[in-house]
Amino acid sequence: MARRPWWQRPLLVLAAVTAIAGGLRFYKLSTPSSYVFDETYYAKDGCFDAGYNYEDCKLDRPGEQTVTVHPPLGRWIIAAGERLFGNTPFGWRVASATIGTLSVFMLALIALLLWRSVLWAGVAGLLLATENLNFVQSRMSMLDIFVAGFAVAGFLFLILDRQWIERRTPKPQRLPRGDEGYLLELPPDRPPSPIFRPWRMATGVAFGAATAVKWSGGATLVPAILLAFFWERSRRKEIGLPAPIRAAIRDESFGIFLFLVILPIGVYMASYLMWFSDHHWSLGEWWRLHKSMADFSIHLRTPHPYSSPAWTWIFMKRPVAYYYIGDAAKNTSAEILGMGSPAIFWGSVLAVPYALIAWVWKKDWRAGLIVLSFSIQYLPWFFAARTNFLFYMTPMTPFMVLAVVYALRDISEVRIGVERIRALAPIAGLAVFTSVAMFVFFLPVLTGRTLSTDAWNTRMWFPGWV
Repeated sequence: MARRPWWQRPLLVLAAVTAIAGGLRFYKLSTPSSYVFDETYYAKDGCFDAGYNYEDCKLDRPGEQTVTVHPPLGRWIIAAGERLFGNTPFGWRVASATIGTLSVFMLALIALLLWRSVLWAGVAGLLLATENLNFVQSRMSMLDIFVAGFAVAGFLFLILDRQWIERRTPKPQRLPRGDEGYLLELPPDRPPSPIFRPWRMATGVAFGAATAVKWSGGATLVPAILLAFFWERSRRKEIGLPAPIRAAIRDESFGIFLFLVILPIGVYMASYLMWFSDHHWSLGEWWRLHKSMADFSIHLRTPHPYSSPAWTWIFMKRPVAYYYIGDAAKNTSAEILGMGSPAIFWGSVLAVPYALIAWVWKKDWRAGLIVLSFSIQYLPWFFAARTNFLFYMTPMTPFMVLAVVYALRDISEVRIGVERIRALAPIAGLAVFTSVAMFVFFLPVLTGRTLSTDAWNTRMWFPGWV
């Protein structure tokens, strides 16, 4: 029997896109050697949490700067990198690069589970590996890439839970209408509904960890709970149970509440164990801390030259300049620009509505997962009056990639004419090539590479990008 080519082997394709993502994210990770943008908060706090002297961490006094802004898990993750690799630029950023690389692997695995296609798993991984904003956030010591990583892990585990329970659900034996036994055919009383489901538990841990990095990570729990109920309702409908919605609520509410509400709360509380130990296990002081965090998050109105309202993010009206050095004498510029991939961001303007139509029209649960995981993370920011930045979209980039892949896959499978040829497949291939080519084009302004001012200007397509 002929061996399959390497591009049809799941493990090799997953390994290839992961290697691409890791190579891009770890290459010259220590450049720039200075703090970049909010690294001046998170890298210093991570240094202090790693056990270094506050003066070595360049803090003005002992303690953390962000303790009253965000939960502690993200700082712990950064601290682990600094503990292993020292208070160095690589130490600050190694955790972000690691989580960013793993995110690519997990998203490619999600695509493989959704479409059973090695090709589209590779495309999804490649597009996320070369998505500008995800790439930039994977190379700096900030929190958003951790939220993205835990969000992708959570939805991966949720899909695995769906498959785990479906394998244990007996399929109904449908008899033809002409068969005498047809009228006696009855659906089973109820499908298996165990309370303990290992992948559902893993889902709750992942989403709890996302919330323990930033409160915005808690938005991932809402689509997870909705999808869990939708899928359980569908499972009961497929085997012919009457009132599948009522049956799903009756059978699954406790398990979903336990693993997708109580367990994430437990993970969140566990992230504060060190804090509780240092503060005499005072719930009152913990509550006052959270009130302070809420006041900061809700009432932050500090003007900032790179802030932008949420509705503009997908159009990339105002990216964030994390780092810029211009030399007028030498006519050069070096910048790290927190911008999205034009192909992915602008493509999502069409791809997400297309997935919504597919969900409603074709009842495709895969489209529903994409729409809910993206929109429930994005839409709440429209109502946030606080100072906002485009990089808050980092946790949404994996699901924007999935939306684009969903649309491209459907385009590639359209058959035209008497011979039913896939005439539009080259368009999908061209779109993937364009996305990767755009990444290569913008790479110098994503990594702080010194360019001539003219070369830098060719990459500043709009006044808001300057």
